[in-house]
Amino acid sequence: MGHPNIENKTPFVLETLFLVDEEFRPLVVPVVKATFVIGRDGGCTRADQQIPLNLGGQLWGEEPEKSSYKYEPEVAFVKPATDVVLVGHAYADRADTKELRVALRVGSLTKEVLVLGERIWFKTLGSISMTKPVRFEKIPLIYERAFGGWDRDHADTRKHACEQRNPVGTGFRGAGGFVEGIRLPNIEDPRAPIKGFGDRPAPAGFGFVSPHWQPRVALAGTFDEAWKKDRSPLLPKNFDRKHLNAASPGLIAPGYLRGDEKVAAVGVSPEGPLSFSLPGIAPPAVQVTLTDGPAKPVPMALDTVIIEPDDRRVMLLWRGNLVLRTGPHDVREIVAGA
Repeated sequence: MGHPNIENKTPFVLETLFLVDEEFRPLVVPVVKATFVIGRDGGCTRADQQIPLNLGGQLWGEEPEKSSYKYEPEVAFVKPATDVVLVGHAYADRADTKELRVALRVGSLTKEVLVLGERIWFKTLGSISMTKPVRFEKIPLIYERAFGGWDRDHADTRKHACEQRNPVGTGFRGAGGFVEGIRLPNIEDPRAPIKGFGDRPAPAGFGFVSPHWQPRVALAGTFDEAWKKDRSPLLPKNFDRKHLNAASPGLIAPGYLRGDEKVAAVGVSPEGPLSFSLPGIAPPAVQVTLTDGPAKPVPMALDTVIIEPDDRRVMLLWRGNLVLRTGPHDVREIVAGA
């Protein structure tokens, strides 16, 4: 047969993905993406423009090896918990702001970072010190501004190294040692600020963590000679589905959010604190009819929440999956919504 009939009765975007799981079993993966406007009354209303599923993802910059994801590719076959991501800027609260606490709370999830103006390392009288932060108006909350990066200054290329938790960041030094004018990160964990040259704190942020960064990449499993011999092209036996969660540490829920949680953020809007509640709508009802049987409901879980204060917008993604016998041709119809 041809393509399945797809009927979307929701006011949101429905995308149907045909993927495989870690055992290479064919799946149909319905994804519903809903875009809402954050109201000034503390509520959310459905946006006139519904943002489509971002299958390829979007980087902050043009060079993949130097840029973090603004939006991850939304193609996971499952996420075992809800990712919460904030895409935006830190805004000064005074004309002379040099450092600022930025905080986000979504339900029981909380995270805080310290945002500082530009600083560099310098040497004086044989000691390495950091300049005081300069004033700023706004700073993007991206991993390029957090601790990390590459050190390629050593003459021996074999000694070039990167901060594997954030290769696109700034401030990391390895065998290359001190170089005048190294830029310090603008975003730090207030519980573990950089105090001296050589400190290597955990990168801090609110954005998406790339799949090849630590510690996320370690959850993908072991791709060694034994895997090549006995397992390839399947994922390793020790693949952990937590690898598919992409939010920053501290912003992955212990399970799935309901979608009605209260949200509060400080330091992310020039208008002051942001406070609202997620829209609180029920997960969309999705049914899949196979060629050899009746319609089957596909449970949908809220697995991604993207908050964009600059645009006063929030996006919610619900995802489900159903194992197929052979592949896409097993599916006759997919219906979303009442």
